[in-house]
Amino acid sequence: MEENKDVARQEENKDVARQEESVIAPRISGEKGMPAGFDEVEEGDIKMPRLAILQGLSQVVVDGKATMGDLGNSLTKEVYGKEVDFIPIFMFKTRAQFELEKGLVMMSRDNKTVTMGVDEYEQYIGKDVEEVPGSSWNGQEPPMFSVVYNFPSLLVNNIKQFPVSLSLMKTAVKAAKELLSMARFSGEDMFGRVYTLKTKIVKGKKGTYAVPSLEFKRRCTDEEYAIGRKYFDSLYHRRSDIEVELGEEKTTDE
Repeated sequence: MEENKDVARQEENKDVARQEESVIAPRISGEKGMPAGFDEVEEGDIKMPRLAILQGLSQVVVDGKATMGDLGNSLTKEVYGKEVDFIPIFMFKTRAQFELEKGLVMMSRDNKTVTMGVDEYEQYIGKDVEEVPGSSWNGQEPPMFSVVYNFPSLLVNNIKQFPVSLSLMKTAVKAAKELLSMARFSGEDMFGRVYTLKTKIVKGKKGTYAVPSLEFKRRCTDEEYAIGRKYFDSLYHRRSDIEVELGEEKTTDE
């Protein structure tokens, strides 16, 4: 009788494993391990999701689906929890300015020339970013037209998915420079190492908000490195065409 129960349990475990495998394993049939059906799609046609640090007034937090300090996908609204392991592929800089209610009002996709502006900011399109008011520090006041450090990255738990961008600006610039320093110190390709992104809650003069905290975890496996190299080869030379799903998570002080 016990033997029959053991056999039944084993079969049940196999069924569960098969179900999990069918959910997790991506179905890819294109050449060179790429998904089929995207032959005519250029990188500029796709908006790269942002690996978002959710704040107190982020919509998914307001809706009760996450808490402040969680990490999420800005496009799919998937919530990853309090930490993720990721592989940065490379870094490129952009600039962005946000306003309450309006959201993103001005942007430079190469950190040199203004490429997008709405309403009164439309007049700056085509001008050097340095010519734009609010592009540099004013005493203790940080720039309104902020530099954004974008790291297209692979999430280790979903290594074969399209990259997301860890886009760091304003209070997160310190973390961006720390990540660059750790990656450069390794002496290896940027996509040769895995890092852990966590968050911590900070109470500042303007309110309470979540900021990133980054740690080196380990070197990549050969498979992870190969996937990172594949995306580097396909994305880096067209980095100025990459459009990140850029938004600013609202903090409670706003």
